[in-house]
Amino acid sequence: MAWRSNKPESGGAASHDTIENVLGRSCTVRGDMTAEGAFRIDGTIEGSVESQAAIVIGETGTVRGGVRGTDIVVAGTVIGDIVCTGHLEILAKGRIEGDISARSVRIEKGGVFRGTSSMGESETSERRGELSSVA
Repeated sequence: MAWRSNKPESGGAASHDTIENVLGRSCTVRGDMTAEGAFRIDGTIEGSVESQAAIVIGETGTVRGGVRGTDIVVAGTVIGDIVCTGHLEILAKGRIEGDISARSVRIEKGGVFRGTSSMGESETSERRGELSSVA
């Protein structure tokens, strides 16, 4: 799975998940967002985000609530819990304040994580149904 692409603004999205849903940097959503396809978030969401595919939170993106997806890349800010059934990556400018559950995790130098973490398939499967919102 390619976490790096030739385009730096891609945020490291998995190459097999085409970004279908984009929230621009000037947009603010108050409420939960759910989709089957991949998300890219460059704006602000005050609520949870759930996808059956990848989620990329760009450098200008902020989520105040839970995030659940297959592969998740955080270059912006998440204030809430993350449940990731695949790989979670926190980039150099990324920040997570909340608990994470993922199959695997990578944090670049400069990335910030404040909370507790659990890794491995069994823990991720147990937490699949859990998403807490921080409003």
